[in-house]
Amino acid sequence: MKKIIYITTIVALFGSCLTSCSGKQTNKVATAEAALAIQKHTSGHADQTARTQSQVQGEANTLLANPHQMTFVGPKSGEGYFSADGKKMIFQSEREPGNPFYQMYILDLASGATQRVSPGFGKTTCGWIHSSLKKVLYSSTHLDSQWKKKSDDEIETRKKPVKGRYAWNFDENYDIFSSDLQGKKLQRLTREKGYDAEASYSPDGQWIAFASNRSAYTDKLSDEDQKLFTQDASFMMDIYIMKSDGSQLKRLTDSKGYDGGPFFSADGKKITWRRFSANGMTAEIYTMNVDGSDQRQVTHLKSMSWAPYFHPSGDYIIFGSSVYGYANFELFIVDTLGKNTPVRVTFNQDFDGLPVFTPKGDQLSWTQRNAKGDSQIFIADWDDVQARKLLGLPAKIPMARTLDPQISAGDIKTWVYYLASDEFAGRKTGANTEAIYTQKMADILKAWGFVGMGPQGSFFQSFEFTSGVKLGEKNSLEAVGSFAKKYQLSQDFEPLSFSHTGSFREAPVVFAGYGIKAPASEKDPAYDSYRGLDVKGKWVVVLADIPLDVSSERRHYFNTYARYQHKVTVAKNEGAVGIIFVNGPRTELREKFGQLKYDGALSDSSLAVLKLSTPAAIEFIKYAGQDLTSLQARLDKGEAVDGFVIPSTYLKAQIDLQFDRAKGVNVVAKLKARGGAKKSIMIGAHGDHLGHGEAGSSLAKKAELGLTHYGADDNASGVAGVMELAHYFSEQNKRNPQSLKKDLIVAIWSGEEIGILGSSHWLQDYAKVNKRKASQDIVAYLNMDMIGRLRNQLYVQGVGSGDHWAAIAEE
Repeated sequence: MKKIIYITTIVALFGSCLTSCSGKQTNKVATAEAALAIQKHTSGHADQTARTQSQVQGEANTLLANPHQMTFVGPKSGEGYFSADGKKMIFQSEREPGNPFYQMYILDLASGATQRVSPGFGKTTCGWIHSSLKKVLYSSTHLDSQWKKKSDDEIETRKKPVKGRYAWNFDENYDIFSSDLQGKKLQRLTREKGYDAEASYSPDGQWIAFASNRSAYTDKLSDEDQKLFTQDASFMMDIYIMKSDGSQLKRLTDSKGYDGGPFFSADGKKITWRRFSANGMTAEIYTMNVDGSDQRQVTHLKSMSWAPYFHPSGDYIIFGSSVYGYANFELFIVDTLGKNTPVRVTFNQDFDGLPVFTPKGDQLSWTQRNAKGDSQIFIADWDDVQARKLLGLPAKIPMARTLDPQISAGDIKTWVYYLASDEFAGRKTGANTEAIYTQKMADILKAWGFVGMGPQGSFFQSFEFTSGVKLGEKNSLEAVGSFAKKYQLSQDFEPLSFSHTGSFREAPVVFAGYGIKAPASEKDPAYDSYRGLDVKGKWVVVLADIPLDVSSERRHYFNTYARYQHKVTVAKNEGAVGIIFVNGPRTELREKFGQLKYDGALSDSSLAVLKLSTPAAIEFIKYAGQDLTSLQARLDKGEAVDGFVIPSTYLKAQIDLQFDRAKGVNVVAKLKARGGAKKSIMIGAHGDHLGHGEAGSSLAKKAELGLTHYGADDNASGVAGVMELAHYFSEQNKRNPQSLKKDLIVAIWSGEEIGILGSSHWLQDYAKVNKRKASQDIVAYLNMDMIGRLRNQLYVQGVGSGDHWAAIAEE
């Protein structure tokens, strides 16, 4: 993502089916596979598979990128779970000499070093690292007096040339243990007879959720249930929760069939697990509250769906399923409420299962088993933005815990997608959606250590602005002198929304071509419609838009200076009392009168701003002995055409506009340098955009009129830059309190698209409150606007506004 280069530059400028805690592929699966082998000889199986596949989105996608293998030692490794800081992984592996069963290991993701934490004998499964990063839990049978015999028997069984079908053994000697990260300080947390495993800590480390069939050994079962349990020990499996020391046990599920593999959501409020049907032929994904209430079925695939795991956002779940056959388990995602069709994630021919997101949610780890039955752990980059689109989920604001402390293209992408989502409907200034995203920004900045710069320490600064406009009853335009005419409102003329209101006494009139003043650049010569003209105290008639017949490069250059508001500012700086826009006879667009639209306001405009019909302008210009059609033709070729005065003619006007008022919101915050600083540096970007094109300079084509103007480029990209830099410097400040030499102020402006209203208001308010201009305290301001255009060059505009930018850019 090329824009990352831009922001980094700104920083420089500024200083097998394996055992599964998420759901074992059990002896039920082995039974199901046997049943599947029989069903393959019937026509019904193919129909069922087709029906199941139709319930998922199976088209290829790029949710996973840059996959690579993480484990290599031993024939089988899998079921890896990340520590809360994402720096370690606990996993199980068959690599211990003399022991054919899984043991538990911790992988240091920085060094690659692996250390065993389980005793080394017996069976282990289902590891988890505590949020304190000081202890782990796992299930083990090492206290079983028969562990040696079971180990020897397994070794002999594996020597046989004909391998038996895989089945997980629900050994009643499995108990849950905890230890430190070196495998010491071993503590037994469960003591009841039965299978206690598939355990995980809650995010705060206070609770453990796990699966157990202990009730089968303590409760009186019916004859039928006892028979089923004897055949399959998982039949009485349910979900339990207990404190991390083993106390305060509570049973959460009570259904016939296998409930297992519970995992907490990142906020600790929900648990996801998989529930097998009573006959063990299918399994579906469920969620519930941590107290066992609100149990909901999320999938309805009628296949073997298991190993569910929450994305850190809590908005969707990833899981494995046999939708494409038991020999080809694939990964899928589904929204947490199960409202949308599950989406396929992996597209391999072999087994893919046991998926786990990193704590940041930007990578996915899973277990892949080949045709020989060997399995290892893989990891790949995860595209959360694409996942949300495929699932029809709203964009999610980046969470502090998921952001990279360095500048990250992935983080920027997430910011842009959030701001340019349907939820914000184009971020129109003053809309209800503005209150939502500005509150989110403020909350995040506060969490990063920023303080508000608004009234009473608030992060917000509100300002009133004009949100709509309609014509009043007292609008008039009249030519007096040797050329005299009264013009008809909404037929010959109409004021524009950013006009000053009131009476304008008669004044002379001049024609100034396209009304453009553009300085020379490296490739383009200067252009000045006002060359040789004295317009002080006069009305200026200018053509709208830009010259039509010049090269595309020249048009691109002119566009920067062609907005109505920009031409108004130029006319004001030249001393004009009013400006009149004309489309001209060579322009296909005709003036649309009677449809007055609010196109923004200029914060300090004092000019009358009107548009005049082309026929009226032709007549007007003809009185000066000129032909508007030929004038425009010459101008459109890029020729320099001198302006002129309309002789002995004066215009007077009355402008009466009635405005609707609304409130915009700026977010302004400061990260203070340690020890105090007298000066500040400021980074800002406007968060507002054009809504549905109701206001501002919409470039929507006819088919796009009235649709959401998402503003990913303008200016979600700039806000993303501001927030990335704010996060980067806050992280730097945490690591090295002396890293900031000046205070850092960040701002998300409102009202830029309708006249730089928010930033202008802030400057005025700053001077009023502090009794001095902001420029006396802020040594540099960097405006992040549409920063995603970088290809092979970096453009930094406005370096002439300060005496130090050119030197810094040169460095």
